[in-house]
Amino acid sequence: MKKTTNVRREFYYAGWKAALSFDNELTVTKLRETRVYDLDIVTKIEHNLEYIFLTHEDNSFTQIKFEEGDFLVLDKFDVEGEFIDSIGSHVFGEEVGDE
Repeated sequence: MKKTTNVRREFYYAGWKAALSFDNELTVTKLRETRVYDLDIVTKIEHNLEYIFLTHEDNSFTQIKFEEGDFLVLDKFDVEGEFIDSIGSHVFGEEVGDE
């Protein structure tokens, strides 16, 4: 039997792993910690080093940036490139602690 997956695309950068599902969920993992973000419907995907750009149906876009210090930032911009909202930000590894 063939295994099915809901992963639309995976991204890798400097220890980061992100996966965009067909349900428009972005799962980000680093340092044994995972976070999930629900996004608007994605129509276009671009990945360039520490940036992922996800374009939505209304041509707005979400910018995901893998920052130094294990810091993740998700911001939403309108079609003109003007900032709309911060979707999320998080420092990975702080909640996991030393094991």
